[in-house]
Amino acid sequence: MGQDLIISTFDTGISNIDWVNFRGIGYSQTWDKFQDANDSTNSGSMYITVNWPLINEVTWTSAWTDVQMAFGVPTFNSTNYTQFECDIKVDTTNSFTAIDGSYGTIELIVNDPWQDVLASAPLINTNNWQHFIGFFSDIPDGTHQQAILGLASVGEAAYTNKLAVWIDNIIFTAVQLTGTNRPPITLITAPPAGLTCLCNQHYGTRQRAMVATVDNHYSWNTATAASNTTTYDMNIAAFPDASYVGFAAQMFLIPESGITGSPFADNSIDLSASNVASLVVTELTNHTALGLFRYKVNNAGNWNSVITKGLKCLAGPLGKWSLSFNNNTNVTIIAPDNTSTNFTIAASDAALFQDPLYFYVGTEPNGNANIGQSATFKAVQINGSALSLSDDFVSGGETSQVYALNTNWVNCAANPKGISITAPDAMYRLTWPMPDPGFRNVYVTDNLNNGEDLSPWWKLPTAATGWLDDGNGSRVAVIDQSALDAAFGYTPTNCFFQLYQP
Repeated sequence: MGQDLIISTFDTGISNIDWVNFRGIGYSQTWDKFQDANDSTNSGSMYITVNWPLINEVTWTSAWTDVQMAFGVPTFNSTNYTQFECDIKVDTTNSFTAIDGSYGTIELIVNDPWQDVLASAPLINTNNWQHFIGFFSDIPDGTHQQAILGLASVGEAAYTNKLAVWIDNIIFTAVQLTGTNRPPITLITAPPAGLTCLCNQHYGTRQRAMVATVDNHYSWNTATAASNTTTYDMNIAAFPDASYVGFAAQMFLIPESGITGSPFADNSIDLSASNVASLVVTELTNHTALGLFRYKVNNAGNWNSVITKGLKCLAGPLGKWSLSFNNNTNVTIIAPDNTSTNFTIAASDAALFQDPLYFYVGTEPNGNANIGQSATFKAVQINGSALSLSDDFVSGGETSQVYALNTNWVNCAANPKGISITAPDAMYRLTWPMPDPGFRNVYVTDNLNNGEDLSPWWKLPTAATGWLDDGNGSRVAVIDQSALDAAFGYTPTNCFFQLYQP
């Protein structure tokens, strides 16, 4: 085992702080010898108070805001450490909860260059110590300085008043010795081609892994279409199995008039916007699916629906789900098995959804057990609005067999790394448990008799496999046929994979 880097355990006081950035928000700090995460009588912790704006003050916002403390660290290489860890305890007697009943979110960052090691983790409602971990294998290899701890306020986790916390044991955990701790690999078939939205924000129970249209002329509230009908389709090609109860594929229709700030910067836009219409698809435990339409008006920061209508699909969640509006107020939902339901909405409500209006599509876990799951969208279509859209996400999106989100879309996910395009030639989806320090490549062979000396094994670098942290303790890599062909110099008929730490 290498040597852990102890940044601060606050044994005898506060030290090693390079700078604080509290963005004009009232802040104080002191040392408390009576609070220690390890219950040691010979140690203490740092105690800070942040006077966040009250929810009724003009400076209050549900948009992303954070306050940060930077601790001095000698220049270090991230490959020498597995985890960035710290302990935090909320002084519940002297703190007020965020909108969702939590105490906001925590971020762990390194600097020079800036990298989020743990982008967002909820500070839950408890008066016990909470232990936070970010994995260095989730950021690019390189040297850094400073360890930064942030308290972040956003969306449902927006602070509403004062927060007071104790902070202890800021530590970088060292890598184990070379050649040890090789993670076991699990291999399944890769997702089909299309937009894959992975819910990979650590602890992000309500994270939105979504993309939004760049253009904003997709409203159904128009009399210019020949049929006076506008239809929004999302074609789901892959979905978690029924054991992941509550996991959702969803589309949002959000007019710009009800959005505060950028329509792309708020990763819980459906909560914070005033006017939202949505279609949410989940799989039920009996393998049927439910499509649920909801909309709200003049209700920023909350989700009090004017109407909720559901449609069951006996065939399950896969296939094309359509949401159609005729003459602005007549609504139809059509499921993949061609069942449908019809209803009306008020004309005065529909009038709030005029252009400019953005279309969003993606996923949401709706439960901690669902973090690390994804859905893949084969295509999205919008017809009958001022602009039409038909996108399979892979046509025209490739550059030397590397596929990326095309110019129709903006990535607005809670963890942007969760948005990817699965190539048409994707073959395998590999997963293995984290941490995986020292492992930077997948190796492949087509003959197990080759042994493990690596001379007959071919290297598939991270760039060729797109390693992702799934947010739930595992790594995900998708292997394309083109990457295999390039490694072997021919098309292999079978493949065996391993991780190796030279």
